Amino acid sequence: MRTRYRRWTEYPYPGESIPPKGSPEAGNWPMFFISRGRDNDFLDPFHQRIIWRTKNPIDIDWETELFIVEETLKSLTSQQIRIAQYWGTGELTAKITTLIFNLSKKYKLGSPSVARVQAYFHAAMNDTFVMTWFFKYHWDVARPNQYGRNLSTVLFTPRFPAYPSAHATVAGCAEAVLSYIFPQESSEIKKLMEESAQSRLYAGVHFNEDNIEGLRLGRQIGEVVVSLLMVQNLNTLQ
Repeated sequence: MRTRYRRWTEYPYPGESIPPKGSPEAGNWPMFFISRGRDNDFLDPFHQRIIWRTKNPIDIDWETELFIVEETLKSLTSQQIRIAQYWGTGELTAKITTLIFNLSKKYKLGSPSVARVQAYFHAAMNDTFVMTWFFKYHWDVARPNQYGRNLSTVLFTPRFPAYPSAHATVAGCAEAVLSYIFPQESSEIKKLMEESAQSRLYAGVHFNEDNIEGLRLGRQIGEVVVSLLMVQNLNTLQ
């Protein structure tokens, strides 16, 4: 059943009297692997139209999602709080870049290979942020703190729409790209990236579906990147 959902631009944050105003500009930036067609169509590197798998938020039960946030915040463990704080403070891509350097050292990659891996990773991150911001402002989904429930969150709520979670899209894309480049580490990479996405629920700043669908979107963007890498044979461990 499709129902109207609460919009980010229509409800103030706690303690404020007017709804927030965001900055959607990033959703229009140039991309490296994805190009724009007409009428919000997007094309992969082979000029094929991308059919996005991410749910339309009108198909999500947001009242149930709010209940999940409330129950999660009531029962947070010390470990979950640490996870929320680790992934939610500082620059997320810097943490993943550190992972790349550690894996590059482990597998004794030379400087040219490390530079190439970094180039593809950050270009993929650019496209991920562009698509995330496009969908965030296209769908304009409210945050948990805009439901008047006085949530006691671990971190401050960002001032841009919720859906999909940027932490989750970044994590999903990083998982896909880095698992291709470092296939022997795919299990550990997946575990870390899913933890990063889940951390936003622990922080109280995202609904669970923001993270689930963010991972789905990020992984799909990652698949687009990997499809080109396969043609160029950028697998550093082969």
